[in-house]
Amino acid sequence: MALSRSGVPPAPDSGDLLLVAAGDDAALTRLVARWRQPVFALFERTREPSAATEATVMTFERLVLTAPRYAPELPFPAFLWNVVAKVVQDAKPGEVLEIPAPKLAESVSARTAFVRSAIAALPAGERSAFLLTRVARLSVAAAAEVLGVSETEVRRRLVRALESLRVHLRPLLEASGAPSALAGPDATDRGAPRPGRPPAAAS
Repeated sequence: MALSRSGVPPAPDSGDLLLVAAGDDAALTRLVARWRQPVFALFERTREPSAATEATVMTFERLVLTAPRYAPELPFPAFLWNVVAKVVQDAKPGEVLEIPAPKLAESVSARTAFVRSAIAALPAGERSAFLLTRVARLSVAAAAEVLGVSETEVRRRLVRALESLRVHLRPLLEASGAPSALAGPDATDRGAPRPGRPPAAAS
């Protein structure tokens, strides 16, 4: 078992990442099993499943490359979500799809594609703040740590992201009558799961 500088055994995720840095493939397999699904779920909000899978693979490839720089005093989730955020920000903003209202009303796949395109069209900083707080369920404070910005900046990005999404998704929101997914920037601070809570293992 690798030890942190304090001499205390690190948490399972942190310990496995230290082993990954030492070339332990089994440790990487364990990390992927625990974290693949939440990482994939984030990317699937802006990409088709096949592209989300590619982004997930890229994330773990980058995690392996950056593992030697990991300090076990840093919570593993913050380190992982930082890698995820960089993959998110590498993608250029797309265009919001133009889908006729009748098609949106009758087709779940059309609505899914429409929402994906609206989120993918956000500027990189706003997109990453939105995905980290609304999909990964990080608090504003945790998202600020991951992104290396102030909590005020995260809130500013969220406000702008939500304003843009309300404009782009207005026909869909009016039809569904369910704007709760676009609640204010403090929504994740009230009872949301915190980073570090073990995600369900992927099947």
